[in-house]
Amino acid sequence: MWSRIVKGLMLGVMTAGLIVGCGLQSSNTSVESPVSSESTQAANCRLIEHDLGETEVCGQPEKIVTLSLHALDLLLSLGEQPVGCTMTININQKEVFDNPTQQIPYLGDRLTTQPVNLGDDHAPSLEKLTALKPDLILGEASRNADEYELLSQIAPTLLWENRAAQGQWQESLHDITAALGHEEKAEAVIQQYEARIDDAGSDLAGVVAKYPKLLVLGSNHLDQGFLVVKPDSYLGELLSRIGFQVIPPPAAYSSSNTPLISIEALPKLNNADIIIVLGWDFDVSDGLETSAPAVDKSVNDSLETHQVQTIKQDWEDNAIAQSLTASQDNRVYFATFYKWNGLNGPIGAELILQELRQFFLE
Repeated sequence: MWSRIVKGLMLGVMTAGLIVGCGLQSSNTSVESPVSSESTQAANCRLIEHDLGETEVCGQPEKIVTLSLHALDLLLSLGEQPVGCTMTININQKEVFDNPTQQIPYLGDRLTTQPVNLGDDHAPSLEKLTALKPDLILGEASRNADEYELLSQIAPTLLWENRAAQGQWQESLHDITAALGHEEKAEAVIQQYEARIDDAGSDLAGVVAKYPKLLVLGSNHLDQGFLVVKPDSYLGELLSRIGFQVIPPPAAYSSSNTPLISIEALPKLNNADIIIVLGWDFDVSDGLETSAPAVDKSVNDSLETHQVQTIKQDWEDNAIAQSLTASQDNRVYFATFYKWNGLNGPIGAELILQELRQFFLE
């Protein structure tokens, strides 16, 4: 009988041990599961530095919004499409860009979607933006810094300060690809940009050899002054890489906060072999959209005419401008500031190189 009692006690102890062991194992599993989930989520998050701080981006953003033409240039160069975007010159009054080719200058033909129209770069519709529930917002600090906190509450937001600075778009592109989880895409775009410059340098070598000194001006009305594009800028770097000697501003105007230069200072820049004048005009009250299929003139052509006509007439009517050697030798060309120093990305560079060939080789 004692033997049966001892065996019974031993069986009870073993059963209790198994129950406790299973309970501990179950308890450990329930504790470890959330930790493992959190670790997985944390491993899928990236901390992206930009000019207004650091932003955490988790997962792979799919619904992306751009708040400037420059940001749209960068996004499209990566093969990504926006769900919403703003425009510097917004000629579309509809809720969406339902005909991007005729509503978004220079970049519209690269859109395969119909993004929501968020309005002006400097004052995007936060209501529309919130309704989109984006995964990522891209923009410029010079335009949207005051709204950064609000934007960050809507979605992870990356803003950069000076799109026209030398090397800035390459840095911004790396930030975007890091946020998207595809960092290798940035290098592919940059290598393509480098190859295009090399090709343009070969094509334009004869022009550069004959007329090496290039001056790039920006103005709307000459009597209000003009600016000089610096060699150490996005545009200056592009033209220098082709082989041109980009003429800097006069020494008195060489500070980073350069005001518009008076027309009386223009003769100080008369050593230029070639002058390219970039015009701008933000008044689009007359409209530029040409949606009708029968209209042959594209929105790009309309914008070119709109942006250049005033400064071209000013240049032709101004005695100082006409006294310059480049004017007298018919080596002054006109282009839009909007394209040449508004996109400031790899697509913008491609368009500039195309126009340089049109200027000098056609």
